[in-house]
Amino acid sequence: MEPFLKQVARFLYQSYRERIDRVTLVFPSRRSSIFFNAYLNDLVASPVLGPEVITINQLVSDLSGLQISDHISQILTLHQIYKDETGHEEELDDFFFWGEILLNDFNDMDKYLLHADDLFRNISDLKEIESRFDYLTAEQKQAIEKFWGSIGKAGASNNREKFMAIWNKLASVYHRFRKELKTEGLAYTGMVYRDLVENWNDDMEKALSSEHYLFIGFNALNAAEEKLFRQFQKNGKGEFFWDYDPAFVADVQHEAGLFIRRNLVAFPPPEGFELLGRNQAVPKVSIVSVPGQVSQTQVINHPLFAGASNPNPRFDDVAMVLADESLLVPLVSAAGGRFNKINITMGYPVQNTPVYSFIIQLVDLQKNYRFYGGEDAFYYKPVLALLNHQLLACPTTKEIVRDIHLQNKIYVRISDLNQDKLLGEIFRRMTSWEACSDYLLQVVKQLAQRLGEASEDETNPALDAEYLYQVYLVIQRLQATLLKHHPAKISLALFYRILMQHLQRISIPFEGEPLSGLQVMGVLETRNLDFKRLFMFSVNEGRLPNSSSTHSFIPYNLRKAFGLPAYEEHDAMYAYYFYRLVHRAEEIVLVYDSSGDGMNSGEMSRYLFQLLYDSPVKPELYQLNFDFKSTEPQPIAIPSTAKHRELLLSRYAERRLSPSALSVYLDCKLKFYFKYVAGIKEADELLEDVDPRLFGNLFHFASELLYGHFNDKTVTAAGLDELLKNEALIQRAIHDALIREYYKDKALKNIKITGKNILIAENLRMYLTKMLENDKAFAPFKILELEGECEATFKLQVEGQERSIKLGGIVDRIDQTADGIRIIDYKTGRSLELVFKEFEEFYRRESDNRPKEIFQTLVYSEIYSRMTGVSPILPSIYKIDQFFTDEFNPAVKMKGQPVVYNSISEPFVASLQSLLEEIFASDNCFDQTTKKRKCESCPYNVICRRG
Repeated sequence: MEPFLKQVARFLYQSYRERIDRVTLVFPSRRSSIFFNAYLNDLVASPVLGPEVITINQLVSDLSGLQISDHISQILTLHQIYKDETGHEEELDDFFFWGEILLNDFNDMDKYLLHADDLFRNISDLKEIESRFDYLTAEQKQAIEKFWGSIGKAGASNNREKFMAIWNKLASVYHRFRKELKTEGLAYTGMVYRDLVENWNDDMEKALSSEHYLFIGFNALNAAEEKLFRQFQKNGKGEFFWDYDPAFVADVQHEAGLFIRRNLVAFPPPEGFELLGRNQAVPKVSIVSVPGQVSQTQVINHPLFAGASNPNPRFDDVAMVLADESLLVPLVSAAGGRFNKINITMGYPVQNTPVYSFIIQLVDLQKNYRFYGGEDAFYYKPVLALLNHQLLACPTTKEIVRDIHLQNKIYVRISDLNQDKLLGEIFRRMTSWEACSDYLLQVVKQLAQRLGEASEDETNPALDAEYLYQVYLVIQRLQATLLKHHPAKISLALFYRILMQHLQRISIPFEGEPLSGLQVMGVLETRNLDFKRLFMFSVNEGRLPNSSSTHSFIPYNLRKAFGLPAYEEHDAMYAYYFYRLVHRAEEIVLVYDSSGDGMNSGEMSRYLFQLLYDSPVKPELYQLNFDFKSTEPQPIAIPSTAKHRELLLSRYAERRLSPSALSVYLDCKLKFYFKYVAGIKEADELLEDVDPRLFGNLFHFASELLYGHFNDKTVTAAGLDELLKNEALIQRAIHDALIREYYKDKALKNIKITGKNILIAENLRMYLTKMLENDKAFAPFKILELEGECEATFKLQVEGQERSIKLGGIVDRIDQTADGIRIIDYKTGRSLELVFKEFEEFYRRESDNRPKEIFQTLVYSEIYSRMTGVSPILPSIYKIDQFFTDEFNPAVKMKGQPVVYNSISEPFVASLQSLLEEIFASDNCFDQTTKKRKCESCPYNVICRRG
């Protein structure tokens, strides 16, 4: 296999020898010229001056003298002209999207040398087509007639009138736009081409310094390029070299040859140049189906396709071609272990990089500013997104994140965030677009500096540094452009929109050492290049050819009528790229994603079907299945060991084991092990909305504050009435409860309750006042403890030895009524009955309605009994959803009768003792509950894989 560029280099060297410096080589892309020079160097026997090598865009730009304006400037200029010509006061952010469409249409019109007045003419009389467009073919005239005929038949409609109102003004917008650009010596690409070919003169002829200009490897020529080529052909300075497979040129039905067939006739190659194809040997072609987009990249490491592993291949040995540019990072990751050098030649979209998501989060942060607690603050979600971002995460940010969760900071004060120079730069408020652009530049710059200071043992930051550099340039250029064009009219919101739309259009031009290592490139970058081994990825219908629609204001029929490219030409162009590339390769691996998810249909490209059924090549089909399906989680059971038992015994000889811990053990032994034996802490969750657990905490603390006013006093019905009338005191208790339990911020004193929390506060007030009204039925009574700490020692036999542990916790309320001492537990749950029949109900682990609340209240009753020796003790549960029943009765009942704890203590303690000894038994096993429903809200379900 001799590459096309090497064939041209050989012909050129044989034809010109030492005079080779007198020719200029014109290529479609810079990459072609680099490969060409490498081949030429292989052929030259002694030092000579090489030819000048340029791209077609360079040639046109040099001859024209016009400078191409940046894209944003063009949109801003076009927007002002559009408003002046149409009288529409359309906002820039509304105009921006279809302003880009209009620019693309103007660009096409100039490249194809169309007359704007003819294209944007409103033809009411179809007979006018014959006389007006005599330079068009009959087929083109028919397409024009078809469009305007359908418009006429459509009748009057609002959309039609809007379309025609704009259409009639587009010619004047086009002419004025070109005029204003040219006045400033600026242009867009199509305008540069048109200006050159329509104003060709003797001065331009004299500016052609080389004897000959060789145009190498072109395919689809627009009208301006054709006219330029004819000019070089006419003056005898142009020679043309085309690369193609004779098979698709000979077949007039083959779309890959659509443009080449014309080019060979109009601009034949020089005499004596004979294009060579591949060797006689039929190439080895493999079509590989892989279920999954990223999984495709693993094909290069598969034994079937890895081939002889040369870590330093020659530049034209192996190429990886990506039809989907988002596969770049996964491919580099997959290839990194096998190749010492990887050369990337393609544009990688900024929006696929971590820097893009970081910029989005910076913008989101600015949109979520609040003035909170007398200070500048930001809403927690964008704050956490930034602090956890891969570009910013570090020990300092992790500590701030932990603090935000611990204190449940819904709004995070700037003073809490400015822990170092970079964070101080990030967490600032911006009020104008000028300040915001400076802010973004400064943040990106400091972030790049931090990456540069990263130690060698950390992840290589080269890619991230390149992303940051390119984004910095984009923001810098955008800032300069906006400052030049009516900066006063740019709002902060509009700046954000322009910035994000602009970043979405930008690709990072990766360029490495082009003549070493594995070549990774996009489809367009393969023009003129040949490789021995070729891997192509995402060879799916919709990706190759790329089916993304090109928006245009010019209807399809008119595009066809005036010779503008449509989807047929687009498909023909990609067909050429594909068949030309595979033409000389010796081994070809074509990979497609067979999974039908998202926008991907899972269908192989039409080109693969053509290879299978309409080609002398007989591809081998492979189907690779990477089974990522997780296995069914196995039950987890951890046998109790002497170490476990000793840890628990020593720990709870000093600390107290709570009744709620016993309930955890009864719910799931494994959860008890994770929490109380292994000591795995539950993750802190930031609660923006008040869930049932938090509502319970709010109720508990507000109740404590209200009844705290009765310390050392007897609570009477009159005293409760007086408290109920003191609305300010109740509201203050609710406010302080929210500060402590929801905001968790001691620095806040007089924050205003807003949003959903107003409803929460009102619900709290309703339940608290109802509790006070209900308590009048038990008055007079005396408060003994509010959120009181209780503990008692329990002895148990462990492996023949007597050991002691402490049980205890915090009791919501203990009071003394005329009937006895009530151990009161507040419960905000809904499915709760205050009745049980036998103690065995407490220990039925798999029961859906195990009365665990009653069990915990009885345990507290036993603890208080051991502490004080008082009686009678009355276990009580204040279930708040029963506050509004006709007869509120909080007494726990056994077999329908209110429980006096002292009368049932002996059998209950016996059952409790059995439970404790089971926990510390040598043959105990910490296994999972069989009720998977319990696992849904368990904080450890990720470990068990039951979430």
